[in-house]
Order: sequence, then structure tokens, then C-alpha cells
Amino acid sequence: MTGEREADAFGIALQPIHDAEDRHAADRLIYRHQGEPQEDPVAETARALATAIYELDDRQRLGKRDLVIDLPLEWLDRQDLFPSPARQMIIGLPRDLALGPDLYAKLDQVRERGYRLLVHAASLRGQGRELDARIDLVRLRHPEELDDDRLRALRLRGIRLLADDIHDPERLASFRDLDCHLFDGRYLAEPAFYTARHRGRHGNRAAQLRLVNELYRDDVDLVRLYELILQMPHLHIAILRRANSVHFTHGNSQAVELKRAIPILGLNELRRLVMTLSLAGEMPSSKLKVRMALIRAFLCRNLAAPFRNIDPEDAFTTGLFSMMGPLLDETQDDLLDELPLEAPLREALTRRTGHLGAILALAEQHERQVAESNDTLTLDRLQQCYLDAIGQTDQLMSHL
Repeated sequence: MTGEREADAFGIALQPIHDAEDRHAADRLIYRHQGEPQEDPVAETARALATAIYELDDRQRLGKRDLVIDLPLEWLDRQDLFPSPARQMIIGLPRDLALGPDLYAKLDQVRERGYRLLVHAASLRGQGRELDARIDLVRLRHPEELDDDRLRALRLRGIRLLADDIHDPERLASFRDLDCHLFDGRYLAEPAFYTARHRGRHGNRAAQLRLVNELYRDDVDLVRLYELILQMPHLHIAILRRANSVHFTHGNSQAVELKRAIPILGLNELRRLVMTLSLAGEMPSSKLKVRMALIRAFLCRNLAAPFRNIDPEDAFTTGLFSMMGPLLDETQDDLLDELPLEAPLREALTRRTGHLGAILALAEQHERQVAESNDTLTLDRLQQCYLDAIGQTDQLMSHL
């Protein structure tokens, strides 16, 4: 990852964790702001998760390794936001825990959902064994942090030991003498931070609220979901990236477009993704730019309709993605490098070749004529497709 720094930027790092045989077994998510400290721990953690899981390419970064995420206690009340898959996530709890029935009930719920819990050894000192029954790993910052009897009891329960704060070979050897199972990899190298790209606040707030409302209805309308997501470019991209991640493709390359990606993810994953990105402030949207992109997308679909060898939905996606870079304040080339697009669509976007490329080029040419013309354009078929596209876009966006 890059070590780039930006003023008031948000950075994350994946710090390697090794097993006793020095194999890379897991990663620990580290996150911090480079500027003013943030007051909202839920939003800060949400942004870290959004960057690590929904922005970075987890096919390359995580693979099948576990991910250790240190969560503030406030997140125990928002377990619907926990990332998936649960079997791959280890939830690290803060050092200071107000142990009692309420906390135990929340921890039980987390484990019932399939997540593993990691606690600091300091949280166990002076406590009974009720917490032991609810945890899977213990983080040791010093070899002498727990006495032999407590370590023996933890091992008998199958609780694994994670050695932390390793600075030198001598300290590493001391932890190895304790038969620790996992070792924080910081002793090998300091983590390099990845600076998340700046994301503006989402201007299409009404669409976002309606999307959240639709997601949590008992009778979710998938068509309605599709229409709302189309108006949020960053969410659109995040859904495609997530649907093509290792967890959902099982290691096979699979290019999907939005209508196929939604059922692949399923409602629970969509809810997690939308709510996490919403809390993280990661769904920027300019309503005017979105309208221009949708008009082009509908125009391409309308132009493709008479041709039996052209999928209208592929034409729609081509038109929409031709403006996705400006919508997201990213270069089009960088964005296309990250997207799992099929070859004909990619060729259309990069070279304007093939049937889809010809339709896109025609749509762009007509937009220029409309922008430059001072005369009333004739109502030929091309102009009628354009007028229909305006009507279709206005109808879709009037739902807001």
C-alpha cells in the first residue's frame, strides 16, 4: 500500500498477522485520520470498513485470510453493520469493558451471528470466567500479562493467544515460549497506510433516504432498488465490486451488471453496504451530473432497442459508465481498471468500437449537436430517442 499522506486525509492499513510457522494467516485493520481527531467512533469505523472492504480490491488484499477489526463498543448496538463473511471476521473489543449482563447478551448475539471475539488480556485480569466463555482470542501485550493458571485455563477452552506489541527478536522469543498461536506482524515492518480518496458528501440525500427505507421494507421492490441505486454512482460501483469479490464469486472471475449484482449480494449484504457507506459519507452524488448520465444511458438503450443483436441493458450500462468517472471525481481509465466489465463493453468505453461503441459515439455526437445548436432540431428518430431519454430520466428521478 502507498505511504502517501494528505492533510486531513483518512488512512487505513492492513497489518499482517502470522501464525507459529510464520505463515500470513490474518490481517489487522488499522485506521486513522491525518488531521483533526474525529468525534464519532461509529462513523470513523464505518469509513475504515468502507475503504478496506468496499473500496479496496479484496480479491488481492484479503483473499481467504481472516480480518481483525477493532470496533468501539457503540458498534455492538449496530450489529447489522458488521461486515461479511462473518467466518472471516475477528471482532476486537476495547480494553475497558463494563462487564455485566447487558454486555454479555450483546457478545452472545455477536457470536451467534458467526463472528469471533478478541479481547485484551488486561480485560480478563481480576474478572471471573464468564467472559472466557464468550471469547475466541486473547491479545497479549506482555508475556507476563497473565499468570500460568489463567493461560492454562484459556488453552483448555480452545482460546487462541495473539501476541501483540512485538518490537524485537527477544520479545518474539518470549511470546513463542508461551506457545502463542498468532503473532502481530509489526515486528517485521511498520504498516504502510493507504490514503482513501476524498469523497464529497452526497447531494442526492432524498434518494439515499428512500433507498434505506426501501431496503428495510418487508416487501422490498427490487426494481425500485435498482432505480434508486442508479442515482448513486459510488454505491453502484461499490455493489459491482462487492458482487465480484472472492466471497461472492468463490474465486471465479465473473462480470456482472447492476441488475444481476443485486440478487447476487442479497438483501442483508446490500443493507450492510448501504448503511456502512452512508455512515462513512461515501455516497457522493451531484443531481445534475446524475441526470446527464441517466439521459445518456437511456438514450443508448433507446437507440439499441431495434437491434436484436444488441442487449438494451448493455447499451444502458455503456452509456451510464461513460460518465461514471466524472461523477465520482476519478479518471475514467483508473475507474475502468477496477471494474469487472465484459470485453465488448470495455472496448466500447475505451475505443468506441463494436456495436455498443457505435451507439455510444452516436449518443455523444447528438449531445454535442443539442448543446451547440441554436435552432430547433428536427424530430427524426435520433432526436425522438433523446427526448424519450429525457422523459424516462425525469420520470425515474421524480420518484424522489
